[in-house]
Amino acid sequence: MRRRITHLLAALGLGSVLALAPLAAHAEEPPRLGDSYVYDGADVLSDAEEQAADARLDALKDETGLDLWVVYVSNFESPSASGDWANATADLNGLGNDQYLLAISTEGRQLYLAKPLNGGLAESKLVAIEDAAGTALGDNDWAGAVDLAADEMAQQVKPSYTIWYVLGGVVVVAAIVIVAVSAAKKAKRRRGEQEARETLAAEVEKFRTQATGLLLEMDDSLRTAEQEMGFATAQFGSEAVGEYETAVTNARQALNRSFTLQQQLDDRTPETLEEQHAMYSEIIQLLETADADLDEKAEGFEQLRAIEKNAPQVLEQLTARRASAADGPERITAEIARLRQTYAAPVLDDVDDNDDEAASRLQFVDARLAEARDHVAQGDSGSAALDLHEAEQALGQVDELVSAVTGLQKRFAEAEKDARATIADLENDIAQAQGLTDNDGSLTRAIQATRTHIEQARTNLSGSERTPLLVFEALTNANTQMDQILESARAAEEARRRAAAQLDQTLRQAMGQLQSAETLVNTRRGAVGAEARMSLSQAQGEINSAIAQRESDPTAALAAAQRGLQYALSASKSARADIGAYEAPASYSQGSSSGIGEQIVGGIIGGLIGGSLSGGSRRGSGWGGSSRSSFGGSRGGSFGGGSRGRSGGGGGSRSRSGGGRRF
Repeated sequence: MRRRITHLLAALGLGSVLALAPLAAHAEEPPRLGDSYVYDGADVLSDAEEQAADARLDALKDETGLDLWVVYVSNFESPSASGDWANATADLNGLGNDQYLLAISTEGRQLYLAKPLNGGLAESKLVAIEDAAGTALGDNDWAGAVDLAADEMAQQVKPSYTIWYVLGGVVVVAAIVIVAVSAAKKAKRRRGEQEARETLAAEVEKFRTQATGLLLEMDDSLRTAEQEMGFATAQFGSEAVGEYETAVTNARQALNRSFTLQQQLDDRTPETLEEQHAMYSEIIQLLETADADLDEKAEGFEQLRAIEKNAPQVLEQLTARRASAADGPERITAEIARLRQTYAAPVLDDVDDNDDEAASRLQFVDARLAEARDHVAQGDSGSAALDLHEAEQALGQVDELVSAVTGLQKRFAEAEKDARATIADLENDIAQAQGLTDNDGSLTRAIQATRTHIEQARTNLSGSERTPLLVFEALTNANTQMDQILESARAAEEARRRAAAQLDQTLRQAMGQLQSAETLVNTRRGAVGAEARMSLSQAQGEINSAIAQRESDPTAALAAAQRGLQYALSASKSARADIGAYEAPASYSQGSSSGIGEQIVGGIIGGLIGGSLSGGSRRGSGWGGSSRSSFGGSRGGSFGGGSRGRSGGGGGSRSRSGGGRRF
């Protein structure tokens, strides 16, 4: 193309322009682009090919929203590296986000696709586009390279529907699974409900059989009990059968209530299984309780009848027991006096009058035995049985009164032994507590309180005013409290240990992130706003707090270090956002002397051709008058308006760690 322009200028006799023509023909430094997507500095495309390539790239913009410029030069110079040359060209022309430049060295057989610094296609996609273009370029198909590059870029930008197919399949499968699981749950629930109904029905049938049997048994038992009560009244008197009569009356009421319930169950109004279950349960409970009460009272009559049959022999046995129990009150008095020498009066209050009670019971026994002798002599075995039964019960009470006192010494000795063992346990707890950290003083207070309990216990376990039962109870409570406090302290100590182990690592991370954030702010302070600086200050404060507390309270220090790390991360994030916003309006303004020269040549040529020719090529020969000039029209994000900010205002803002290839 440049060769064609040179011929045109020669035909017009423009000698001054021809003097500049070699500069244009050999402009292999990063050039200023015109209004077309294609820059053919190597003159490898025909007019028709160039127009077709431009149309294809225009269509690519409509398809993908991405701009792709293709630049052909013979060789890359100033810089000579393909990547540097492509990025410099993009910077020079102010390409922005979503704008790419494919640089092709026709004689150097190299190509490179420059991308935006922020975002852009992934490296693998860029390589795929380069490979597609390289396929045509390897066969010197210069125009075909544009088509293949555009096709591949469109393909790479297309969303992958595979994942949606997969997700759709997953959703369908999940829906099927959900329906299946729901159906299974419903079926399981129905089976469970059916099984529960069957179980309930079986239990109701079991209760029906049991209730029917109990009704018959209780009816028979009551008839027998009422007859027995009549005999017992005649034999032992109405006073002796009073409790039994009450039991019979209660049983009759329970039986009547049960018959009423059974009648309701047997009538024409059906009850639910739950109602039947409840009613049969009530029948069973009523009748079993009444039967147990009758049995208990009947047992007393059995004992009376046994005594009645052997009244003379029982009288002799109880008379001998009375003689053996005669010294019971004296034994109680002597034992209490001995215990008072060692133990405090309050611990003996419960048994202090046992000797008097025992003496009173013995007097009652004497009276009942005397009456029994008279009744035996008179042949009244029933009355004798009642007297002997009461005497036997009173003698049993005397034995209990004596045992309550004589057994105290053993109880006190066991309590003292247990108390001393508890003291040893508490002292061990104190030793463990002293080795734990006590941040709030609760452990110190617990230790002091426990020591007080121990001192009081030792005092109360010695001398003549001992209270072993009370001491053991107090020590048990103190031990429970100390165990709880120790458990909390050990948990806190373990948390402290874990925090201390994690603290150093977190502090290193926080301080490193803080240093990175400070460097970012310091080197770009003109672009960084208040939010990042405030986060930076907060991060420093939290880190200082963590360092100050690392020995005294590692847990609090760890929390502070974690907050410091988050503030430092926030500071870096805010600073980067501020820097990006600050640099975004900047264009690719790193020009070169040759670039300026080319603008001059372009202006002269454009003016001459625009003034003397009409109906030229669609591309035109100037960079200033087309509707695509400066890419400010439909393509958007153009020269001077791109969103690729330059770091620090210098060098290029497009970067790939690799890329480019030969063909």
